[in-house]
Amino acid sequence: MLKCISHTLLICFLLLCSVASAQYSDHRNRKTDSLERALESGKMPNDEALMRAYLDLMWGYLQTDGEKSERYAQKAVELSYKMDAVNARVDALRILGLNRYGRDDYEKAIAFYNEALAATELMKADKRYSEKDIDDNLSSLYGSIANVYNMQDKAHLAIHYYQLALPVFEKYRWMESTAILYHNVAELYYSMGNTDEAERNELKSLEAARASGDSLLIAMPQKVLAKLYLGRGDIAKAEEAVRYCHAYYSRHKTEENEDYIVTLVTMARLQLNHYQDIEKAETLINEALERVTEETWSETAGDAYNAVCEIAMERKQWRKAEEYAWKAINAGEEETYNDLGSFVYLTQIYAELGDTQKVKECAVKLFNGMEKFATANYQSSLSQMEVLYETEKKQAAIEQLEKEKRWFTMGSVLVGCILLLLVLLFFLLWRNVRQSKKNAVVKAKLDGELAERVRIARDLHDRMGGLLTAVKQNVIPESQASKLTDEAIREMRNVAHHLLPDALQRHGLKTALSDFCHTLKKVHFAFYGDDKHIENEEVIYCIVHELVNNAVKSSGAEHINVQLVVNEETTTINVSDNGNGQIDLESDGSGLRNIRERVAAIGGRMDVYAKPGEGSEINIEFKNDGKEN
Repeated sequence: MLKCISHTLLICFLLLCSVASAQYSDHRNRKTDSLERALESGKMPNDEALMRAYLDLMWGYLQTDGEKSERYAQKAVELSYKMDAVNARVDALRILGLNRYGRDDYEKAIAFYNEALAATELMKADKRYSEKDIDDNLSSLYGSIANVYNMQDKAHLAIHYYQLALPVFEKYRWMESTAILYHNVAELYYSMGNTDEAERNELKSLEAARASGDSLLIAMPQKVLAKLYLGRGDIAKAEEAVRYCHAYYSRHKTEENEDYIVTLVTMARLQLNHYQDIEKAETLINEALERVTEETWSETAGDAYNAVCEIAMERKQWRKAEEYAWKAINAGEEETYNDLGSFVYLTQIYAELGDTQKVKECAVKLFNGMEKFATANYQSSLSQMEVLYETEKKQAAIEQLEKEKRWFTMGSVLVGCILLLLVLLFFLLWRNVRQSKKNAVVKAKLDGELAERVRIARDLHDRMGGLLTAVKQNVIPESQASKLTDEAIREMRNVAHHLLPDALQRHGLKTALSDFCHTLKKVHFAFYGDDKHIENEEVIYCIVHELVNNAVKSSGAEHINVQLVVNEETTTINVSDNGNGQIDLESDGSGLRNIRERVAAIGGRMDVYAKPGEGSEINIEFKNDGKEN
């Protein structure tokens, strides 16, 4: 899904980042042959000349001979330690990362980029390097890491690193790189269904592109804006954007074939859905199909096939519509989110053809696909939040070590009791700062998890709910397919509701937990005390939600009791079961460790009691502020 951003565009962005301060010189024009002959002659006058040769050769071969580029980059890294040339080492490590990225070895690419970041940190304390030297390295490395995460469909991580690079681009007014960065961020938001952020970033991309005067960079954001405006029904803006795209891409069909296809498909949908001009829409989509080759991205080809399906359905050519819906699904080797739309079309097509069995099969695939992608996206988001948490924790540790070094240097010039007093004072400050940073990072992680729950719940309710309702309207009433669709709608609404229910804000924690527990057969809920709003209700709900789900799935319990007690001073939650009691009290398991961190981050305390064969009990207590909301 995220790979709709062209691989070529990302490579260009890597090169733009690497040479932004040098006006994007073309490394392919370097005289690699003569340099290699000079190396083979053994007549390099000194290490400085040898290093320049290695750097020129690793860049010169980057796009033509990856093995040679990597070999010379490795030689440059080795020589950099001998010469104490840190900036050259960063440059060579970046080339090693680029070569690994080009071979889809993403984990190794990230490792090289992180090694280069660590070397850049050394430059900050080295007077040989200017602020601009450091900024050049940081911006290119952040952009490179973001591109790797982009290609891995790790949107949260990619956006995080793009945003780290952005201040440097804007500081030096590198408008080409700024335009590409905002465009990449916008496409990531678009892939996650956040159209507001996608539009905001594409407009910033367009502003930077116009400042640069580059026609290609001006076309890139308008390609996405055209689809956004068309989806919202803002036809005037959609036509303006797509008109510019068509004018540019039609002049560059060969080198920009992928984007030209996307533009033609958008224009076809504009004619079909707004002007109801089927003939013109068909002409445009036929031109797009003629340009689809084996090299075309599967997402682009699949979208074109879906557009053909839409036109055929409008003409009531059901067999042709069926053929192209399946072609869209089979365009790529992996299942994608766009396949769900194709299954919606197929459900309607088979309903029109009277094939009840295939309607049922497509409805099942639609429901299973919806559940699969919702779960995968949720788990991926949590995993990325964990990576960000670890990264920020390491950065905090580095900053703390730097503070320790400064304090020690200052304290070492003092004598006796003054030194002891300063060391003691620093230790206390260090401990408080470390705990504060840890709590802040955990709190940020919690906010990210809550935002992700809201987004997934909204997507399930709005997008999938709309799709399933459309399916319901196009199947035979009282048929098996109709019943299956009703069941899918009910299950989807239950999942969306319990991720972060509306009742939590309207009626408070008691009602939300009661509703959740009553949907599970083994779970009994009891409430005592004052029915009022308390602080951090969303976080507490998520904690109880996870504890109950863990007990249902893993404990083997027949009965699970959830008790909520709210009084003037404290809120207490107790989750107990009569299951196997298999909890490792030494480590608490990674799940309980995460829950314990969340509880601590909002000022609570958690106790765990378990005995094999006799069940387990988890007790959590929070202090109330004494104020009702």
